[in-house]
Amino acid sequence: MRKLVAIAFLALLGCGETKLVSVKVIDFDAVEEVSADLLIEKVIPLETDSTALLSEYLMVKYDKKDFFVMNYDRPKGIHHFSNEGEYLGVIAEIGEAPGQIMGISNFRLLGDELKVNSGMGNSLEVHTFSKSGELVGTVPFPLNAFAFYPIDQNELWFYSSYNMVAGDHRIFKANGQGKILKKLLPNDFNEKMLPFDEQAFFEGNEAVLFRESFKSSVYELSEGDSLREVYRFDFGANTVPENYWEMDAFVGFEMISKQGFSNLNFLQETGKYLLADVVTQKERVRKRELYIWNKLSNKEFKIEIDEDEQGYFESPIGIEGDQLVFIAYAPYLVRNSETLNLSPEAKASLVSVTEDSNPVILYAKIPE
Repeated sequence: MRKLVAIAFLALLGCGETKLVSVKVIDFDAVEEVSADLLIEKVIPLETDSTALLSEYLMVKYDKKDFFVMNYDRPKGIHHFSNEGEYLGVIAEIGEAPGQIMGISNFRLLGDELKVNSGMGNSLEVHTFSKSGELVGTVPFPLNAFAFYPIDQNELWFYSSYNMVAGDHRIFKANGQGKILKKLLPNDFNEKMLPFDEQAFFEGNEAVLFRESFKSSVYELSEGDSLREVYRFDFGANTVPENYWEMDAFVGFEMISKQGFSNLNFLQETGKYLLADVVTQKERVRKRELYIWNKLSNKEFKIEIDEDEQGYFESPIGIEGDQLVFIAYAPYLVRNSETLNLSPEAKASLVSVTEDSNPVILYAKIPE
């Protein structure tokens, strides 16, 4: 496998001191491909309840005690499961009754609370719920944003995408009282550019990772309230060209779809690993590849996920130790039950899963 190139730049510090900071450039086409036959070591079926029937397209946040899952399509609220898959009810239920909210754009875990972004137009609200489902408080923010990330109770970051209607910048930092403190990334794109309601902030290694749709750089939110580029993916012929950003949205998308383009769909970094979920589309053909870099051994590889054969690995939600964590649509598991690479424990946990079951949490061993 060809070694990937790293380039470096000097970051200026106080008193004239300099520090060498590297940007890892990943030649994606040159990365070694390995088998998608990952060993599934642990399985947690999410309890099936008539009030918690979950679709294939989900937003998931979790910690050591709980899983919180929401349907992207017409959500009713955020479904709460224990770390063993027991259904514990709905949090942030959508409706007009006391304790309910009008809608959900996004949500995040912060300690023992859920922060829920709700709003339309030029204002939004961040609601705070306890894990037991109680609405603790609501703070309005004078901006239009989908993606957000609460650093703590008094520091929140928002991202509005390429949407000039949302304001003159794309990133906003605010305090816990709803005041905008800082703006980054001028929103100087073609006024016909459509916004993308996608995740922009991801868990890094003691930092927050940030990326934008159709762009190949990954940044950290760094000290001093700035962005520092840490990774750059070279997608070769599937890189979105610069002239795309000056084109009409529909004409531009037709162009890149015909050419083929790659997009970073999900990211997570730990002290040992970097995981990137890369989706490449060319006209009606889509390909999903998981890129993994072991930072300790400096070994990197990618895994192509075939929807028909490994559809249960299509939705990564994190890394735990030396395992990749996925939420898997039950029909994919049932249809491929004869070819799954399962530990005895995982096999026993899947016995009761049917095509009508709720999704399942999978823990798969990262190849050495």
